[in-house]
Amino acid sequence: MQNKFHLAQIETKDNLSHQGIYFKPKKRGQCAILWIHGLMSAFYRNLYLWETLAQSCEKYGFGFAAFNNRGHDIVTGIKKINRHKKSGHSYTLQGASTEKFEDCIYDIEAGIKFLLAQKFNQIILVGHSTGANKICYYAARKPHAKVAGIVLAGPASDRLMPPCSLQKLQKTLNVMRRLVKQRKGDQLITNHLFFPITPKRFISLYQPHSKEDTFDYGDLKPQMKDYSKIKLPLLVLFGENDEFLDRSIQQVVATFDHYARSKFYTSAIIPKATHGFNQCEQQLVNVLTKWIKQNLGN
Repeated sequence: MQNKFHLAQIETKDNLSHQGIYFKPKKRGQCAILWIHGLMSAFYRNLYLWETLAQSCEKYGFGFAAFNNRGHDIVTGIKKINRHKKSGHSYTLQGASTEKFEDCIYDIEAGIKFLLAQKFNQIILVGHSTGANKICYYAARKPHAKVAGIVLAGPASDRLMPPCSLQKLQKTLNVMRRLVKQRKGDQLITNHLFFPITPKRFISLYQPHSKEDTFDYGDLKPQMKDYSKIKLPLLVLFGENDEFLDRSIQQVVATFDHYARSKFYTSAIIPKATHGFNQCEQQLVNVLTKWIKQNLGN
């Protein structure tokens, strides 16, 4: 089967332009999947996954789209609509190093708006890795009325990723807080992480119970505040061999199962899969599309 993808572009409420791809099945149903990528990733990172997903979406009549968001790559310039300039745009520094987590809502809403314009009326949000944090944060607030389901793929805590020295992490957090007080919170800092990062972004990623610290399954008394607010149909997918987990997959799944409040909740472990589900794309897609079909129809 030869899948036909369309290049697409969305514009956010705060005027950022994001590029991506869109797939429309020949016989279109009501459901469409919006994929939100993770930290430092981009819509074009796993083309085999899109091919695999498109085949299944064609079968069920699902559409899907995947766009870059403001956290794509490490540091990047993103076009910003500016109608006061002759060119009609300017550029803003973004990427995983600098993004403000809470602004993910703008990216998600723009993707939803795009799919609704394609005449789909049931949107399934799928977030991978940090993308899972983002759609969990979004879904806990006031999601669009047309959002029909939430899928978290590889939801892992950044501050608990191995090897993790709590003492070193606390020391670095103290350094970053001092830099913020010195009004250096937006400066790129090197030698504190495996990629350059601003102090504000570091604190967002690693401060316990920050807005971005969505999955606190490693705490003595987890809160999972945003996660437990999700009432929409919810699927949580884990890779059996997720290299970013600091404890057994069974312990992590047990925490997610315990704090789930959706009446239509399912968790699943993809055998032999790593965090990125590479070489296990078919199994991932099978579980995802079957869950959508069973819980939401089309």
